[in-house]
Amino acid sequence: MNDCPTPPWTFKPLYVLGIDPGFASIGLCIVAIGPNPVDDRPVRMALFRTSKSTAKRKVRASDDNLERAKEIAQWLQTMVKTYDVKIICAETMSFPRSASVAAKMAMCWGVIAAISAREKIPVSQASPQEIKKTMCQNKSASKEEVQASLNLLFRADLVGPESVLTESRIPGSQLEHPYDALAAVVACRDSAEVLLLRRMVECAVSTESSSRATSPTG
Repeated sequence: MNDCPTPPWTFKPLYVLGIDPGFASIGLCIVAIGPNPVDDRPVRMALFRTSKSTAKRKVRASDDNLERAKEIAQWLQTMVKTYDVKIICAETMSFPRSASVAAKMAMCWGVIAAISAREKIPVSQASPQEIKKTMCQNKSASKEEVQASLNLLFRADLVGPESVLTESRIPGSQLEHPYDALAAVVACRDSAEVLLLRRMVECAVSTESSSRATSPTG
């Protein structure tokens, strides 16, 4: 008996959006989910930046922050639509001591929540400690150690002149953001949302293989 759910789409790559939430710098990665974790592949790494208004006339900080939040919303919405994203994975919201930084982080999360609600996309979260433990088996691992683990895990996609990371042309000083986004996706692999998506991919691959095997030209 085949207990695979019938997907409402013809088989194509199913994508997860990884986000490193921020306000001035937001990291992003798009990961194609495979039938097994070893088959997952990052297909895009990106960095989006916002900055304070440079207008000569004085602009209220609250108005400027609202415009920057809109820019983030437009960018994330474009990514969601372009890749038909099924799940958003992100590092849990932090609570910095600075009230200003905390407010800006909250605005970014408000954007993520709004897109999730509007597009009916579930959000899976992992804490910084969970991410470090998943990647390095050490809750106190450094960012460099996390990046090194990701390079080993996705060597064919992240290392080399034709890698998605090279194609992104992200400055070296800003690479931590898309790396953090990718690490969040890896840390969320065991979430109910990602497991269900992977099951759908597994069933789609199985169905496609069976169709080829029974096809007169197969």
